[in-house]
Amino acid sequence: MVSFARTVGERGVREDRARGMVGSAVRAVRYIDIDYFREDVAPGHRGPRRIVDETDWGRPSWRYDGFDSIDYGVELECVDGRVFSVTWQSPGWTEGLVFWEQPLIGNAVVPDAAVAVWDVTRRSGWLDFVGETVRDVRLHYEPWDDGFWCPSATISFGPGDVRLLLGEARAPDWRLHPSADNIAVICRPGGFDQAAAQPSRET
Repeated sequence: MVSFARTVGERGVREDRARGMVGSAVRAVRYIDIDYFREDVAPGHRGPRRIVDETDWGRPSWRYDGFDSIDYGVELECVDGRVFSVTWQSPGWTEGLVFWEQPLIGNAVVPDAAVAVWDVTRRSGWLDFVGETVRDVRLHYEPWDDGFWCPSATISFGPGDVRLLLGEARAPDWRLHPSADNIAVICRPGGFDQAAAQPSRET
């Protein structure tokens, strides 16, 4: 799956695939992140590590004030068993956010990657949306040279929206900044103002 679209038609294909989630309800949400604490708490572990210990949950590496910041991406499991994921594509002609019907691990991330898998279904802002039917998925494409790039997407539910974008927490203020290789998540009960600012491309 390629994020960058060279024509309006290609952009439409990407948008239609993302909207394949419409009508489904989200059952589980997982963040795939760098396993920052592996050497401290599970030095002998190999491959993806599912976070279950309360010690890890006491200091989640992805939680910031008003948003989440994830290194690799997000997996969204629907009640019908389908799995959608959101990740980033490397800078260059194909830079952008990728929204596809594939698990993240085994596709964008190799099966034996040393990553942390956080089930945030009940421990994040997603709690307001789990079990709710997806009403719309919008890929916010913008013109870029001879095509279109996608810096963000919005998943709309009855209670509100979730915005996923190319963004990250960055020192020294640890506020949200544009990024080419990180996914930020903003959960907004009540929805977003359509005029909400989008991140600009980083060079």
